[in-house]
Order: sequence, then C-alpha cells, then structure tokens
Amino acid sequence: MKSGNPYLSCQESLTVGYCGGMEIKLDDLPGHAGAVAVRLPDGSLTVTADRPAGAVGIRAQCSCGWCGPCDHPPNDTGHMSATSDWIAHMKPLWAAAPPAWLVARSEALRDSLAELAADWPLQALGVLAHVERWHQGVTAQAVAEARAAGRSWAEVGAALGITKQSAHERFRASEQKPARPGAAGSTDRHGSGR
Repeated sequence: MKSGNPYLSCQESLTVGYCGGMEIKLDDLPGHAGAVAVRLPDGSLTVTADRPAGAVGIRAQCSCGWCGPCDHPPNDTGHMSATSDWIAHMKPLWAAAPPAWLVARSEALRDSLAELAADWPLQALGVLAHVERWHQGVTAQAVAEARAAGRSWAEVGAALGITKQSAHERFRASEQKPARPGAAGSTDRHGSGR
C-alpha cells in the first residue's frame, strides 16, 4: 500500500512495511525509529522485511521524518552504511536527551501536582509558583552553560522544544554577564568606573 509516510521527509511515496534488517527504536527517544528503505528501479522507496531483487539502492530513514543523505549500494555494506547514517542523525539527539530517570521524576511531580490541584488547588498553586521561580533561573543557567560550551542557538532551541530564533530572543541576555561591582574594568551607572 502506497502512502505519504512521515518516515520520509524526502516527500517520496513509500510502501509501508516492517524492515527486519533494521528497526532501531529507543524508549528514551520516542518518535525516532530507524529503518532501511530499499530504492526500486522505478525510483520509489519501500520498507520490506527482505531486499527485493532488482533493488538499486538503500537509504536510511527515521520515523521523525528525516531521510538519509544518499542511497547506498543494495548489499550488506550499503545496509551498514545506511545504519551509520541513521546513527549519525541520532547522535546530537542522544546528546541532548534528558536522562530517563529525571524525566520519570518530573512526570511523577506533574502527576502529584495534578492530584493536589484537584483536592487542594491553592496549595498546588503555591507549589507551582515555587517551581516556576527556580525553573526560570535553572533554565537560564543551563542555556548560558550550553552557549559557553559552544552549542548553537538551534541546538538550544531543539533541547527546549522551540525554534532557534525563539531561544535566541528569550535567552540572549543570559550570555551577557554583567561585570561584578568593584571588579577591574567595571563601571558604575554613569560609566565613570567609580
């Protein structure tokens, strides 16, 4: 059955199936399952459990919509190359993925607060206000640390689930650390250095 499948950002038609040769899916990164698509002589891509006769290439793809940079030969070496392409696609995502244990604690806090809000809404609001106060500071600190480590605004935005432009507009001030009062080179509000 042909369909426009989100596995393929290349906007190509894809025969949907299961690729027994490669299906990599990690619980820590939902929405990212890798597969190997086979290029047929008519130019279409198909994901099947076997490599059909007459295949002209192999290309990696991910369930997030990413598609490998190129076709590889339709053999075991090409299959390994396509797998390597998917792993290269995943490396920055793995590097930015929060630890599963911390996500579980965050979700437990969310669930507890939802339960508290149902029975004791004012107490829940007090806790939420407290979380929001420290959350803003920790977020700004993490952004500043990421930028100081050479991370791009695109990487910061992706980690926060926002665009690079939104990340830059929201956090650019966190990069400009004011000089400590009295430190060499600092100035007072009039610029006199006193």
